[in-house]
Amino acid sequence: MKYKKALVTGGAGFIGSHLVDTLHKKDIEVLVVDNLLTGKKENLNSLDLENTIYGDVGSEDALENIRNFNPDVCFHLAAQSSVVISVEDPLLDFEHNLLQPVQLIKTLLATDCKKFIFSSSGGTIFGEPEVIPTSEEDYAGEPVSPYGLAKKKLNELIEVMLQNTEMSYSILNLSNVYGPRQDPHGEAGVMSIFTGKLLNNETPTIYGDGEQTRDYVYVLDVVDALLKSSESEENLFLNIGTGVETSVNELVSILSEKISWDGEAEYKPKREGELLRSVLNNQRAKDQIAWEPAHTLDTGLDGLIDWFKNKG
Repeated sequence: MKYKKALVTGGAGFIGSHLVDTLHKKDIEVLVVDNLLTGKKENLNSLDLENTIYGDVGSEDALENIRNFNPDVCFHLAAQSSVVISVEDPLLDFEHNLLQPVQLIKTLLATDCKKFIFSSSGGTIFGEPEVIPTSEEDYAGEPVSPYGLAKKKLNELIEVMLQNTEMSYSILNLSNVYGPRQDPHGEAGVMSIFTGKLLNNETPTIYGDGEQTRDYVYVLDVVDALLKSSESEENLFLNIGTGVETSVNELVSILSEKISWDGEAEYKPKREGELLRSVLNNQRAKDQIAWEPAHTLDTGLDGLIDWFKNKG
């Protein structure tokens, strides 16, 4: 599938801004919608600033501009991305992660948009997995947070809303994404949080015993998966991860060695809604869109550390 006009919700954010950069290199016209709650204007170039709607995806202003822009493809990356906030305020989470995306899809169905790509969550939608690495067939687990539940329900709504339409979809279940531009001050980007603290000679905080594991995938590999999935006219449901399991304790150890930090982490009680293990089987993505990660954890961390050092 070839396209000339792309809508990117959350385009000023961590993943979205890297995607927008790549789309521009392909001479694709881009409209960005971002409420800047976590996105940043500095992630966008001057061209993007002129073609950005600052507000919620479900706002009437945003929806009207989307109708007028009439995209060929939509990359829906905008989200409330904090598991902790979802536990504290489920209604807020459902508003941003379920209701507004449904309004967006309804609007897109009245345009010429032919592809909807959704960045779902590869860990939280599965709940505590029985099978490691977890494949798409192991989707039957129950989420343990409102964030995971909203993501899972939106997956199902996309399938229902787009059946018997001319718009196909790609649902990408992302593992833990990391890399340049990730916010080191939130709670979603543990990789950036730890890197920032260690470079500043500060003590990182580990919640629980640190043996909880994650599958860390580099942001540019995720952009590659988004683009490859957008070229398919088929409906896709794919895990995007490395298949490599790394504990939080191991992560701190690796970063400490790379940064030459010799302190000890501070341990605090486990947070509600947090999974113990999460690692994805990516074989289906290899088979269906010829995608696999180009970065190892070692090379990805080098890129993240260099970005922190160069941004001052």
